[in-house]
Amino acid sequence: MDYKETKHLVEAYTSAMNLVFRRVTSVMNEKVHKELTTDQFGTLRYLYQNESCTSSDIANEFAIGKSAVTAQINRLVDRGFIERVRDESDRRVVFLHLTEEGKQLVEKGNEKLYEVLGDVLSHFEKEEVTNIIEKLEKLADILEHKE
Repeated sequence: MDYKETKHLVEAYTSAMNLVFRRVTSVMNEKVHKELTTDQFGTLRYLYQNESCTSSDIANEFAIGKSAVTAQINRLVDRGFIERVRDESDRRVVFLHLTEEGKQLVEKGNEKLYEVLGDVLSHFEKEEVTNIIEKLEKLADILEHKE
């Protein structure tokens, strides 16, 4: 590809990704997790899927700084959705767990998420959705190995 083609594709890609991200975030905030930010809900979902993890695990998963994770975790602990548990063998290690209230919030949010995004994805054939997912996973893999 020449520079002009590359520039056009980069502009189209960034525009489409930004638009999709903003619209998905808007729908999620409005219909799935009204009382949480998208990042907070993502963190709770991660904890739901990975029963015991550390702040560092979350920082690595979402590629964000540890200080940002700490601030987010503090808010979620204050709201009663997460609890901190020190490792018995190494007291410096702190594991994060969902509280029962946090689990219920994620479960309700997931049901709404499946409903809302399921409706959106119903406008595509299954093969199209699979293709989109495969391409996004390939892109994520390329970006991960560029670092």
